[in-house]
Amino acid sequence: VVKRAETLVARAWLESAQSALVASVDAFLKANPLRRATPREHARGAVRQAAAAFDLIAESALEAGLLEARGPGLARPGYEAVLTAAQQAEVEIFLAGLRANPYSPPTDRIPSPGLLAFLVERGDVEDAGSGVVFEAGAFRQMAARTRAHIEANGSVSLSEARDLFGTSRKYAQAFLEHLDALHVTRRNGDLRTLR
Repeated sequence: VVKRAETLVARAWLESAQSALVASVDAFLKANPLRRATPREHARGAVRQAAAAFDLIAESALEAGLLEARGPGLARPGYEAVLTAAQQAEVEIFLAGLRANPYSPPTDRIPSPGLLAFLVERGDVEDAGSGVVFEAGAFRQMAARTRAHIEANGSVSLSEARDLFGTSRKYAQAFLEHLDALHVTRRNGDLRTLR
């Protein structure tokens, strides 16, 4: 018998539940090799445990070093997603295209959803939606310039953002809507202000 969070559980049950959890994490990452971690909710569903029991099992697996927390997910310690040679080549071409035209990035060579999610999770790109993906460094620079513009002028309009970056309405709109979604800005009619 083991005492966990004011609850007594059988050691054999806990060890079996930990093994099932680790197996579910491994299975998810094998099926989704570009993900850095298995979402906790997916793992909980896979092991068919109530929330309280799952939290107890996950916490004990973390303490035992069987798993590590990665944001809202779980992974084996040291696990890293690895790109194939073809995926790496695709990523390099895609990122080079984004860097070549940071404020009007190409929209015709966007990687598969899984590879794009990998790049977002790794912090290489910012997916603004509507098929517009910015290189992460360019996006941070754009966000900082937009923030400075709003602080100096009180707000920014779509046309001001377009002119600020010498880009088209399509890119400026996707960028501003993504800032809204990130809760950096708030839309008030045709203008954006800081939150």
